[in-house]
Amino acid sequence: MSDRSICRLKLSDAEQKLEADSGELILLTGDVGCGKSVWLKRLAGMIANPEMIHISMNESKPKIRMLFDRWPCLWLGQTIEEELIFGLKEHVSTAQLADTLLAWGLGDLHLCSEPHALNRLQSIRLAFAAMTLAKPDLILLDNPSAALSEDMAMNLSSDIASWLHQSNTIVVVASNRWHDWRSVATQRWNVSTPNALPELINN
Repeated sequence: MSDRSICRLKLSDAEQKLEADSGELILLTGDVGCGKSVWLKRLAGMIANPEMIHISMNESKPKIRMLFDRWPCLWLGQTIEEELIFGLKEHVSTAQLADTLLAWGLGDLHLCSEPHALNRLQSIRLAFAAMTLAKPDLILLDNPSAALSEDMAMNLSSDIASWLHQSNTIVVVASNRWHDWRSVATQRWNVSTPNALPELINN
């Protein structure tokens, strides 16, 4: 865990409250079309909350990063290096960038390579590596294991969970293939409708 203060995410309505702290992975489940992606956008502050639903974080200006359910990925940089450093306010050395790629299973990629040639798994790992360099308080992942084999999906979820144990970040994953993430999730919130607070599932 970093030396930053513990980050806390709170969702509430008139009847119940959901909370998550740094180092937790929240799994959003529910039927296809139930509103999981809507809830991610709501957590990102991209759309308004329904009346009576309140979302807050204890950080005054939390850093939030989101991976959208889009394939192929929409890249912000022309090279892998540009993608990794896009939007960062602090300088990151070439050695740090190489170490980050290695940590996310991308050690065979060159910083000068174009990200457009990456496969689905490499693209997700690169996007997540770039997000982690920003040291966010909240990471939102929309259907990240879609189109991955079961082994690839399980390895990805395991790597993210391992990183979370030493981070100061909360990760929320919305997934139609919730079994890819069930073993690493600290909480499961089931979405029945985009206009009602998700339900905490205890199993």
